[in-house]
Amino acid sequence: MATRWQHVLGTGLLGLGLLAAGSWVQGWVPDDEDDPGAAPHLRRGAVGDALDLRTATVTVDEVLGSTRVEEFGSELVSPGVWVVVRYTVVASEENTAITFAEMRDDEGRVWGLEGRNSNDCVDSPPGLAAHCTVYVEVPPDALPTLRVRLARLSRDTRFDAVAEVDLGLTRADAATFAAAPTYVVPTATLGDEPS
Repeated sequence: MATRWQHVLGTGLLGLGLLAAGSWVQGWVPDDEDDPGAAPHLRRGAVGDALDLRTATVTVDEVLGSTRVEEFGSELVSPGVWVVVRYTVVASEENTAITFAEMRDDEGRVWGLEGRNSNDCVDSPPGLAAHCTVYVEVPPDALPTLRVRLARLSRDTRFDAVAEVDLGLTRADAATFAAAPTYVVPTATLGDEPS
């Protein structure tokens, strides 16, 4: 007849065996990030290209920069540069706004809408253009390979169509942006842009 300590030892060994087996199986089961089908579907283009995001078309109209931006009367000064992207969204099927925006470079660095970075866009009904602005603070060395990504949903871009636009910036733009005056960020508008 087994003694109490043999029973405890057997139970402990069985538990360790089950944990080891579970860890081994877990290594074989893919998680959400291992599913290549879950990645965003990138629609790549350049400034001026109209990119289809299924329920809307987005076009980057203009890229500007400065070390200072002003919005709602507050001036924000950057030790790097503010890259300002003006873009237009035209919904095709339902009211749509761009709520996801980030910038990336070839070194794998990503700047999202955390901290002082901002994206100002409004819902637009089908066929009516929304004129929006995103501004992001980046180091000057990021400019030559900087791209902006724009999408409808900020909470989850898996499986979604995402515009990725090469901003066409160069090293020389860093000096130009450093000498630029304060950029006053316009509010988002619908319809024809004010002249």
